[in-house]
Amino acid sequence: MISVLAITSGIKQAAARLRMAALVEPLRERGVDLQIATWGKKLLDRRTLIRSAAAFDAVILQRRLLDPRNARALRKRAKRIYFDVDDAVMYHAGKVGWWSRWRTERRFAATCRILDHCVAGNEYLANLFRERGCATSVLPTTVDPLHYQLRLHQQSDVTRLVWIGSHSTIGYLSAVLPALGEAAKAVPGLRLTIVADKTIDNPPVPVDFVEWSEEAEVTALAAADIGIAPTPEDRWTLGKCGFKIIQYMAAGLPAIASPVGANAVIVRDGESGYLATTAEAWTARIVELAGNVQRRAEMGAIGRRDVWSIYNIARAADFWADLLTSSSAVSAASPSRKFW
Repeated sequence: MISVLAITSGIKQAAARLRMAALVEPLRERGVDLQIATWGKKLLDRRTLIRSAAAFDAVILQRRLLDPRNARALRKRAKRIYFDVDDAVMYHAGKVGWWSRWRTERRFAATCRILDHCVAGNEYLANLFRERGCATSVLPTTVDPLHYQLRLHQQSDVTRLVWIGSHSTIGYLSAVLPALGEAAKAVPGLRLTIVADKTIDNPPVPVDFVEWSEEAEVTALAAADIGIAPTPEDRWTLGKCGFKIIQYMAAGLPAIASPVGANAVIVRDGESGYLATTAEAWTARIVELAGNVQRRAEMGAIGRRDVWSIYNIARAADFWADLLTSSSAVSAASPSRKFW
C-alpha cells in the first residue's frame, strides 16, 4: 500500500469531491491510500501541511496553485508531485485587475516548475501545461454509473429539459433562453428543471427550481427527458470538462450542448446527443427530441454506454493507480500516459 496526500481547496468543491474524494475507496482497493487535506487559510496550517508531505509517497495538488515560496518548500519535502486540474485555473472566469492576473500567472509558473506530472480534464488544459514543459495526461471527470437511475423514456404531455449548474454559470443558461422560448411555442408542456443554488428571473418557459444536493440531482435527472449544456467560448470555458453532460448521459438522457472544449468530445453529434451553435439550432433540436421519444431513448442508451466504457470511475481509479505506483517519478521528459 502506498500513501498519497491530496491537497485541495476544500472538500465541498465539486472538483475535489468528484476527482479526489470519489476515488478514495476505488484506489484503496488498488493498493493506494489516498488521504485528502484542505489548504488552510492560516500560515501555520499551510506550513504544517507542507511539512507533512514528507511522510507520503506522493502528493497531488488538486487545482491548487502555489506561490513560489510554498512551491519550493513542497518540492523540498515531497517525493513526487502531481497536479490534477479540471478548470482553467491559470485564468479567471471574470474581469480582474492586473495584480490578480500577475499573481495567478506567477503561481502557475511556480507550480509548473515543481511538477512530476499533470493530469488534466481535457486537451485544452493539457496543452497549457505541456507548453510549460510538464508531462501531462488527459483524464476526464468520471462518475459511478450505478449512482444514477436510468431514465425510462415514455410518451407524456410534459417534456422536461434539465440543466445542472451554479450561480457562477447561470449566465450560460440565460444565453439560450430565447431559443427555449421559441421551442416552448412549438412544444406544449415543455418545462425546464434547474438544479443549482440559484434560479433565473422571468423565464420564457415554465421552470422548476431544485436546490442542489447530490440526492436532488439524481432525482431530477431521473425525471428529465433532455439535458442541456449551453456554453460560451472563451479561454476560461475552454477549460471546462463537461461534467454535467456526463451526468446526463449516465442517466440515459440525450444531451444538447454547445461545441465548446470538452463538450465537442463528450457528445457524439447525432448519436448520443446534438451540438448546437445557433439559437435556431437549439430550438430545432429541442423540438425534434421533444417530439420523438424513440430518438431520445436511442441517444440516451448510447450515452449511457459511453459512460460505462469511457467515463466510468473504475477507469479513473485504474489510471491513477498505474500512475502513482510507477517505480520511478514521471518527469517532464517522460511520455504522457493515455486514458482515452
